[in-house]
Amino acid sequence: VRLRDRAERARALRRRVADWNEARSAAAGGASKNVRFVSGLIKQANRIDLSFPELMTLTGAHRRAEEWTDRASVAVRSTISHDELEDLVETGKGLPLDVGDVLDKLRTRLANANEWIGR
Repeated sequence: VRLRDRAERARALRRRVADWNEARSAAAGGASKNVRFVSGLIKQANRIDLSFPELMTLTGAHRRAEEWTDRASVAVRSTISHDELEDLVETGKGLPLDVGDVLDKLRTRLANANEWIGR
């Protein structure tokens, strides 16, 4: 019974990861799910000790989004160069996960900086 339950959880998780991967592909590289959602999928996979190629893609995307979010969160609270701000915005736009909340803050800072430069 436990093995059957584990197999069913593994199938369900694999379907959710495959759905994420399809949504990501359909969005032509656009963001599909937020980091918290993907983190939950990865935790589920770790709990049932599961590994498959789509999960590796998901894990890589999650790691890149987490690293970007950490750097962007620092950038929101501190002074950074205009070039670095532009780079963070461009990188954030290219992430396969939705980081819109932090990205919006950076876009606002960039717009304010561009306005100040234009004066």
